[in-house]
Amino acid sequence: MRRTLIALTLLAAAGALAAGCGSNNSGSGGYGGGASPATTAAPSGTSSGGGRAYGGGPTSSAAGTTGSGTAVTIDNFAFSPATLKVKVGQKVSWTNKQQGVAHTVTADGGTFDHPMPSGATFSFAFTKAGTFAYHCTIHPSMHGTIVVS
Repeated sequence: MRRTLIALTLLAAAGALAAGCGSNNSGSGGYGGGASPATTAAPSGTSSGGGRAYGGGPTSSAAGTTGSGTAVTIDNFAFSPATLKVKVGQKVSWTNKQQGVAHTVTADGGTFDHPMPSGATFSFAFTKAGTFAYHCTIHPSMHGTIVVS
């Protein structure tokens, strides 16, 4: 009985920490970036929900669940699909569907670094072939890859 009570207390504390981890109090709408681009993709996209925009018009697409398409959903502390295959010139759109938790979409090479509060959408056009890894700077276990051919 005592072990169960301790386990439930620890579980509740972990949940409270996870919820608090997603807050975005930057006020500036951006997360910096300043790193030189290491990938060959050119910035061209749109954003909503604050942060930096890269120009272009809004896009709409259905969520990619099979690893193809042009959309990535952020939910349950994961990018879905984790690996997405697109053609050169296509825009990829990320949408944060996780209620009350902020994330980022940050290219490993620094090409883009975009804050993603709940409900935000960010789009980026990949103009050259290659494999582009990205992550969430707030939650280091979140990783994704865009494969452009």
